[in-house]
This record gives sequence, C-alpha cells and structure tokens, in this order.
Amino acid sequence: MDKKQIGKLFIIGYQGEEPSEEFLSFVKEWGIGGVIVFARNLSDPLKLPENLKKIREAAGNNIFTAIDQEGGLVLRILRYGSLFPSAMALAAANDLDLAEKTYRAIGEEMLSLGLNWNLAPVLDINHPSNPGIGARSFSDTPQKVAEFGIAAIKGLQSTGVMACAKHFPGKGEARKDSHLTLPTIPYPAERLHSFELYPFKKAIENNVAAIMTSHVFFPAFEKTPNLPITLSKSVLTDLLRKELKFKGLVITDDLEMGAITESYGIAQAALKSFMAGADQLLICHSLDQQKIAAETILKEVENNKEAAARLQESIERIETAKAKLPDISKINYSLKDLSKKHKNLIKEVSEKSIKFLSVAPGTLPVEDSPDTHFILPLISSLVQVEEEHKDKSLANIIKEYFPKSSSEVYEPKADCESILKNVNISDKSRIVFMTYNGHLFKDQLKAAENLATKCKNIIVIALRNPYDIFECSFAKTKGATFGFRTPAIKALLDVLKGIKEPSTDNWPVKTESTPTLV
Repeated sequence: MDKKQIGKLFIIGYQGEEPSEEFLSFVKEWGIGGVIVFARNLSDPLKLPENLKKIREAAGNNIFTAIDQEGGLVLRILRYGSLFPSAMALAAANDLDLAEKTYRAIGEEMLSLGLNWNLAPVLDINHPSNPGIGARSFSDTPQKVAEFGIAAIKGLQSTGVMACAKHFPGKGEARKDSHLTLPTIPYPAERLHSFELYPFKKAIENNVAAIMTSHVFFPAFEKTPNLPITLSKSVLTDLLRKELKFKGLVITDDLEMGAITESYGIAQAALKSFMAGADQLLICHSLDQQKIAAETILKEVENNKEAAARLQESIERIETAKAKLPDISKINYSLKDLSKKHKNLIKEVSEKSIKFLSVAPGTLPVEDSPDTHFILPLISSLVQVEEEHKDKSLANIIKEYFPKSSSEVYEPKADCESILKNVNISDKSRIVFMTYNGHLFKDQLKAAENLATKCKNIIVIALRNPYDIFECSFAKTKGATFGFRTPAIKALLDVLKGIKEPSTDNWPVKTESTPTLV
C-alpha cells in the first residue's frame, strides 16, 4: 500500500510561522492531504503563501489549506486582514445579503493568502449555558441559524473556498467544553431531527462542501455508551451518508481534544473515525501523533479489506473536492488591498449589529467628563478554541472617544472584590460597565450590581455573549455587541457618544423581556 494514499486522509497543523524540515519531510513521505493554519502560524500573514507553497511542493499535489476564520471570537488572520464580525453579530444585523457579502469577503481574504477551506460556519444552535459556542452561533433558533448559515455557505463558496458546516449533529446544547471533556446531549431522535439537525439538513440541500463532526455523545443516535459521534458509524455513515444523503467531505474536529483523549489514544481515535466514515482526520498540534496515526491506518488498510474499501471511498470524495479548488496561482489581489475594500462592509455590519435591551431616559448619550467611569474586561481567551491573547487596547479606544473619562480594567474570571478594588465612584458618577461572559462568570454581574447600589446612572454592555444583560435588572440601560473586535467597539461607542441611535429590534436570541426605549 502506497503511504501517499493514506496521507490524503490527514489535515494537520504545524508549529511556528515556518514549517520545520521534520514536518515537511513527513508531508513528503506521506503525501499529506492538507494543513490547518492557526494564529501561531500567522505572525506575518503575508509570509503564509510562500510557506504553503513549500508544503504543497513537499506533498507533491494540490492540498487543502484550512483555517477557522469564523469571524468575531474565532478569527485567525488578525494582522492586515479585516476584523470580521461574529456569526451572532451578523444575525443581529438581520440582513442575509450583508451576511453573504461578509462571508464572500472572508473567502476573498483567505484566497489572497493561499487558503482554500474555511472550517465555518458554525451551525450549532446556541444555549446560554454552552461554555464554548455563544456568539460563534448565529442564533438560538433552528430557522435563523439555517438562514444565516446558508448565506455564509453561499458567500464562501461563491469565491471557490470550501465551506464546512460544524459541529454535526449540533452541539449548542452541550454544557461542557469538548476541548476539555466529553459532553452528552440526551434528547430523543425526534427532537434532534427537528431542532439540532435542521440547519445541517438545509446546508446539505444547499451543497455545503464539507461537514465537521462534534466530539459529543448522542445516546439517541449511538448505542455504545459515551462514544463520541466522531467515532460513530451509526452517525457518520448511517445518519449522515445514508439518511441525510450527504455526498461531500466529512472531517473530524481536532482529535487531540479532551473529549477524545480522555478515553482514546489519538491514533486509535483516528482509526475508529476513519472506519466510522470520516474522510479527513484533523490533528492540529503534535507531529509525533500525526505520524503514529498515519502508521496505524496504513497497517489497518494493509490487513483489512473493509478498511481498504473505506480508503477508496474517501479518496474518491477527496479527489472530487480537490478538482473544484480554485487555482491559487491566478489570485492577483493582496490581503491589504482587500482589507481596505472591505472596510465599509465591516463598518455597516458592525453598526447594524449593536443592540440595546432597554434605554432609560437621560442615560444616552454618555457625557465625556471626569465623572464618567468605564469598567472594562481585559480581553482574554476563555475557552481553548480561542488562542491565547490579552489586549488592553479596549481602554485606548475608549480614551479616543471619551478623553476626560477614567477606565479600570479587570480580569474576566476575577472575584467581585478584585474587580472593584480600584474603582472609586460617587453618587454623581456615570458608569459604563462592560461584561465579558458575565452569565458564566457571575462575579462580574455582582460587581456591576454593587456599583448600581451606589450610583443610579449605570449602563451595562455585554461585549461577548449577550446573555449577561438578561440578568441585570438593576441596570435600566443595557446593550450587547456580540463581539469584542475593534469595529464592534467603535460602533458601540458611536451609540454611547450619541453619533448613532440605539437599536432595540431584531435581537438574534430570545430576550427576557421585549427590548424597549424606556
């Protein structure tokens, strides 16, 4: 058996900006099918095309070049590229045409760097208690997720970039982060078909190129206790292929995630997923594990006729998909030029996405004075899908808009006392308290409520997931941005400054009350 046939099954990550000689040697030996790029590989995105060329030459054939360029919380191209809004921000803007244009812009910027496969959109239907999805999801209803998901797929695939609907069959209701441990979603099949599966069915009808599996246990679909559906033949083959008639590529989520590794070796999981029906096996970090997984599947294919037949099925689908990939050598536009071209689009979406649940008389616009205090989160990674970052630029942006005001920055996971330690206010103060997943880290909300007892003029803004403000009955003016990137922050500050009117309609998720101008 030719190693290079086995290698086509793998999408692998590498460390650092440039791929190492050891990595390139592995790619060459096995004819690896594709790579996935993270922010760790993009300290200078303009160097990526040359690095991908090296990998492509080593592989000896056209390869998939993948990235998680979802927008908002999960955005890998941070330098020179556009700071695209989150999925939920796009749904808040409530314009399917704008959503399609945004994902077309994402596709164009990817192609300028030699990237041809976006592991997006997220078609999970979010639940407020989900620790890892939140504003990565378009909405909490199947219909809205499907509508905007289809717009995203059309936008991406209109450029030639492959879209990938994830995380099948839908993990919005998970209460644990599968990067760390295995969640279970216990609903009956009837509920799953009408709710979780609905956006994926619509994506399949609209010719999505690929579907990513979730590392979640669904007892309604899989009888083996605690078997992640990534490893389940009853889900990947019987449900997805036979029942839902999906003919595109099935790719696993990263096989190095805790939901897999707490019970399986990575190579063992790769083999089980391949035999269950996965075409592409995603191993994002460890070269040693990538090598062991390839050797494990080679051995199985050489000694098992069923595995050999499975290999041919996947190879046919892989080659069909690769034949449709755009010719990167013909791309003649630059990332910097595209970022300038897309600036107005990002601004329009960001402005339309800012929502207020309520606005009390006299609270807007916010006066620029020494009595105005901003309490701000230190923007940081809260779940593993986001790469580590810490950013103090939020305070700097606010200083541009409100130069006379003061700001205090807190750690999102800090306790209430630590958050308030350096905050000095009087009954004349005006407070803008910005939360960062406060519905999950409750001390943020305790701190805001504590301040509200000392100062009646308090505005609460949820910078990440919107659910924070639904628990803030003490604040009469409260809004949400569905993301923390600079365009969203500036759109919010335009409202606080009085440059733009606050919008209370077209919320992308159910609210605890009807949004109002009080």
